[in-house]
Amino acid sequence: MRHLLQPKGLSFKFALTITAVVAGVAFTIGAVMVTLDWQRFHNELESKALLLAHSVAVTAPEDILRNDFWPLYKSLRNMANKVPGEMHDTRILSGMILNPDGIVLAHLNSKDNPMGIALAFPNRVEKRLFDAAMKVTSPTVLRNGIGNKGFLEGVAPIYSDEKLLGIVRVRLSYLELFLKAQRSAFVIIGLTLALVVLGSLLGAAISRKITRPLSAMTEGMEAVGRGELSDIKPIPVANDDELGILASTFNKMAKEMAEKKSLEEQIAVSEKMVALGRISAGVAHEVNNPLAGLMNCIDTMKKHPDDPELVERYLPLLDKGLNRIKNIVESLLIELRIEETHDTDNSTSLEELREIIESEIYGSEIEFIWDNHLGDDVLINRRRVQQIVLNLLKNSIQALQDKGTVIFRTFKDGNCIILEVSDNGPGIPEENKNQLFDPFFTTKTNGTGLGLWIVYRLVESMRGVIEVESELGSGTNFQVTLPAIESSNG
Repeated sequence: MRHLLQPKGLSFKFALTITAVVAGVAFTIGAVMVTLDWQRFHNELESKALLLAHSVAVTAPEDILRNDFWPLYKSLRNMANKVPGEMHDTRILSGMILNPDGIVLAHLNSKDNPMGIALAFPNRVEKRLFDAAMKVTSPTVLRNGIGNKGFLEGVAPIYSDEKLLGIVRVRLSYLELFLKAQRSAFVIIGLTLALVVLGSLLGAAISRKITRPLSAMTEGMEAVGRGELSDIKPIPVANDDELGILASTFNKMAKEMAEKKSLEEQIAVSEKMVALGRISAGVAHEVNNPLAGLMNCIDTMKKHPDDPELVERYLPLLDKGLNRIKNIVESLLIELRIEETHDTDNSTSLEELREIIESEIYGSEIEFIWDNHLGDDVLINRRRVQQIVLNLLKNSIQALQDKGTVIFRTFKDGNCIILEVSDNGPGIPEENKNQLFDPFFTTKTNGTGLGLWIVYRLVESMRGVIEVESELGSGTNFQVTLPAIESSNG
């Protein structure tokens, strides 16, 4: 299905939603697990620090009371070299035993912190930790920083008969804790990505299955829009769920629309045949009448070829009858040629008609008002629209009988072009309004009855609408509404 991979398609959005949900759930679970692991590792490290500090504090009182500090140093060294239990991967940064005044009794780094000397403070952090440690009255954990450069200290006071003899400080690095949490995070991130990939594949599969009927319906509706109802294929109905019901309904609708289109085509063909019959009958009637007169004239002239008065009387009649036949045929040919044209131009092409009408009414008492509000960017079907306007203007001028006002007005209204031709002539009788656009209907002495019929056919060919408003003694207004032509560069 070509709709499945479109970013704006429902299937893509559905698959993306499933992927996002799976990714969100996996990320949330992963974040919780990483947090729990970090907390567990942290608690284990604190327990190790307290255990180490307490194990040294338990054996230190006797040596401190004897002022024998060498065993204290050995105790720290043993602690550093042989970490009890499962603490072999724990990195001990420093260890020390101080008396209550802060004098070093033993230190793993004895070179920089000799016994009998007050503990040195290379920076403010060390001074802060020292002050906090000297206030401890029970085993406590002190922390500093986070990440692979952070550390924590297990601090345990040394008592003998409830007398404070000193404190033990054992500093452990966060590095091992950080590395453990990092490994755990990598594992969880890997699992999360795997779940996202699986979720994407699953979402795509589910989406494809669910949206396949919808995609088929979309293609069907596009075919409806193009008028290709015969190209709509029935959608297979696999289940009785909501999508199955929707597919069944669509199949039924498509079938009914195909039947309707077929019926409309048959009606259109019938209407064309009826229209063709009417035109044929009209042409036959309109041509036959002058032909009968012409035949009579010719027959009489044959019988009296030497009568000059007869020739003088019948030649104008022959000329008039032949011109009428010529006008009828020309009108039909013009309508057929123009109805097949599709050339477009901007609205300035209407200005060509202005001079034609002005020259036609020159010398009469007809006032002609031209009001064109279409911009140069508006496109029209040049020959069709020109013929519509020209026929309507000529119709109004003929109705005025050389005296009155004719107004032409055009403008754009939304996506439509409006053409208006109005006059203040005698108006149209009510009984004639329903026959205005019938071929060969005319109230004029020399009219063919094809002008308004041609206008109606041209408007209809452009999917437009023509409306007439008229009252006896108040004039007539023709309004044509045509869909605007989209500009190719717009």
